[in-house]
Amino acid sequence: MRPRLPLRTIAAVMLATAGIGIASAGTVAHLRPGERPAAGSTEAELWYAMDQAEKEIRQSPYLVRDPALQAYVEGVVCKVAGPYCRDLRVYIVDIPVFNASMAPNGATLVFTGALLRMRDEAELAVVMGHEFAHYKARHSLEGWNSAKRTTAFLNTFGLITFVAGVPIAGNIAMLGGISSLFKQSRDNEREADRIGFEAATAQGYDPQAGVRLWERLRREEKADRTHKDRAVFASHPQSEERIADIRAAAATLAPGPATTNLETFRAAMRPFQEKWLEAELSRRTYDTTLQVLTELRQDAPPESKALYTFYLGEAHRRRNRGDDKAKAAALYAEALSLPQPPAAAWREQGMLLREQGDQASALAALRRYLEAAPDAGDAALVRHYITKLETTP
Repeated sequence: MRPRLPLRTIAAVMLATAGIGIASAGTVAHLRPGERPAAGSTEAELWYAMDQAEKEIRQSPYLVRDPALQAYVEGVVCKVAGPYCRDLRVYIVDIPVFNASMAPNGATLVFTGALLRMRDEAELAVVMGHEFAHYKARHSLEGWNSAKRTTAFLNTFGLITFVAGVPIAGNIAMLGGISSLFKQSRDNEREADRIGFEAATAQGYDPQAGVRLWERLRREEKADRTHKDRAVFASHPQSEERIADIRAAAATLAPGPATTNLETFRAAMRPFQEKWLEAELSRRTYDTTLQVLTELRQDAPPESKALYTFYLGEAHRRRNRGDDKAKAAALYAEALSLPQPPAAAWREQGMLLREQGDQASALAALRRYLEAAPDAGDAALVRHYITKLETTP
């Protein structure tokens, strides 16, 4: 069972993630590097709430505590934040959804589901530039001032404050309801896109990175049969609008070398790929997961192609609709024909062959699995299946 996370922590995350702001953009002076709110002010109240939430986040079992990954993501955040870098704290959160946020007090969260979906450092820089813009422009302060006067906000915030111990799936399910309070923040979102784009491209990052990322996210949205045309962030502009705006901004820049740091990004993410892919499957949103994995597989470097091919097969097998099992079998076989296949591909191929009555081939595959992963947690179970296959006429 996954650990539980207090709803008040998720509330704090979402107040920042949504970039909440109902008043028009530009009504509050931008935050200066090193600036803190005046004692007794509404902004100080907001920062205090975020500080308390951050204390919980620091102890959260969801934090990824890997020094190399931490240093890499922090480095990208600091590139786009410039002189604000010393005011920010970065937390990588092991939750398999696309999300990132920068709270009013500088607490910065990056979800592993976002890192899985990104392709290069330029895309990470664009996303973090956008979140930095919300922080710099104090968009959360505008939303706090406006929304806390509403009955809906007070009721929701009270619920979030006093209910704890809800499984993370339940928390994520509630995020849309929290975000819906702030749907009037379109102007702030556009401002954040503009400032974030400028912050990223000023560091030489590829101006097309945002277009690539949001086009993929839009395709993921469209693959969702349950919530067609649902934006990734409920409070953000519709994806087509966002893509058009970013494409227009990119067109204003003179052509020239564009930084993606593709290989550096891949090297930083590679140790976590399998864990994040398994977490993505655990969401059981197979239609969107199939879209995500299909594109990841298309874009994968040779050393990762087998891994993504196997997990695409796993998504088909677990969905188990129509000809999914046949597709899974073909993908397992393809993964095993590629360099560096995951050991689990042998196990899953063996189990499918066993179901099909091909005992000899199933035995061979399951034995290969144990050779590749002799200390696997399910090794005893696989040996049991091997014994049964060996003794069955």
